[in-house]
Amino acid sequence: MSEPTKIRATVKGSDGEVRILIPHVMESGLRRDPSGQLLAAHYITSLILSLNGRPVIESALGTAVSANPLFAFQLQGVKVGDKLSVAWLDSKGQKGGAEASFSAA
Repeated sequence: MSEPTKIRATVKGSDGEVRILIPHVMESGLRRDPSGQLLAAHYITSLILSLNGRPVIESALGTAVSANPLFAFQLQGVKVGDKLSVAWLDSKGQKGGAEASFSAA
């Protein structure tokens, strides 16, 4: 993937809101190209969200997720400056991720 993963992490009180945009084709393997050939499956299989180095969300994804997925999460007990990181792995072994710090909303 040529574009970087984007994260927005904001805090309001002690509640954090996280939005993650992952540029990815998310091809299911069920569509066909114009010549009728099946397009190879290529999708994100796992996503891990960590807060200050500790995993807080781990998810397994499949073919039903759209291209360039946008994920949104709510976290409690966070403060401005806490470090957030996301890491993902896809069905072809490609990896990606990003880091951000929480900022005031």
